Amino acid sequence: MKNTKGLASSLFGLSLVAFILAVLVSLFSMNLWLAGTQWMLVAVILAVYANYLNCREAHKND
Repeated sequence: MKNTKGLASSLFGLSLVAFILAVLVSLFSMNLWLAGTQWMLVAVILAVYANYLNCREAHKND
């Protein structure tokens, strides 16, 4: 991938959105397709993948 910096930033942003959804679903008992814990898992997976892309980009020239 050529634009991994932009993709990593987008994934971090989506991770933040998923975290906010997890908080909203948990606190206000909203029904947004997934339970709060599942939204938290989505947020963690997106953040881990974004971190992987950042590390891969940083070590690309090694």
